[in-house]
Amino acid sequence: MTAEAVPAWFTGTPRKKPGAGRVFYTTNRHPLFYLVIAKCGCTFLRNLIWYLDHDALHPDSANIHAHDEDLPKATLVPREEIEASSFAFAVVRDPIDRFLSLYFDKLVTFRRPQDKWMHDLLVGRAGLETGPDLDIETHRRNCLKALDWFAANLDGKTEEKVNPHWQRQSVRLAQAQGIDLRLVTLDGLGWQLPQVLAPLIPDIADKMQAVRERNTSPKPLTRAQILTPEIATAVLATYPEDAEIWARTRAQWGPALRKEN
Repeated sequence: MTAEAVPAWFTGTPRKKPGAGRVFYTTNRHPLFYLVIAKCGCTFLRNLIWYLDHDALHPDSANIHAHDEDLPKATLVPREEIEASSFAFAVVRDPIDRFLSLYFDKLVTFRRPQDKWMHDLLVGRAGLETGPDLDIETHRRNCLKALDWFAANLDGKTEEKVNPHWQRQSVRLAQAQGIDLRLVTLDGLGWQLPQVLAPLIPDIADKMQAVRERNTSPKPLTRAQILTPEIATAVLATYPEDAEIWARTRAQWGPALRKEN
């Protein structure tokens, strides 16, 4: 299915040109709308989208980002259809965790050849130090260097384009402005998303359990080990709206509503 196709569930009159739905994944079986935010569980969620249509794992699940054409988009679905939906959602993440995930997964080192450019960019532009035996102080300096460059890039002070991996979550959410997105937190995804989608897909929790693919990689240091007040301050200065969105979303769900898997 291409981005210009219409999902099988849609029986109305499609748009002639791409509209608001171009930023949403959907499925062919279920009228849900998922707004992707990079480094916010998107590997798992893309695999879930596939699983909901096929009742099977994607044949290249670990590399599903390279198969975007396999996943239905809502490109030609009229905006009013999306606005009326109770199943438009996005996942948000603590910006500190999101940054550290990016740092360890793609910046100071990389596991996939397609991420080498990002590593090389930050080494060249931000002066990151790399190597197999970096000590904790070098990692901390690297984090501050990367955040300083990200802040400049996000504010249009560099020649390079903003990449979705370090783009502000708030900017991505603004692409769905006017649409009542249900926000869930990445750390609460396992219990929050079923509450959002169960009215549409009653066995969604079971289907989520069946999709095991996560973009996780071994990290030499935990958040508690590497994080300093300076790094936390730099993250929050670079991503202030994201911190507010994440905290507000987490508070809205609240511990009283939590249902562990």
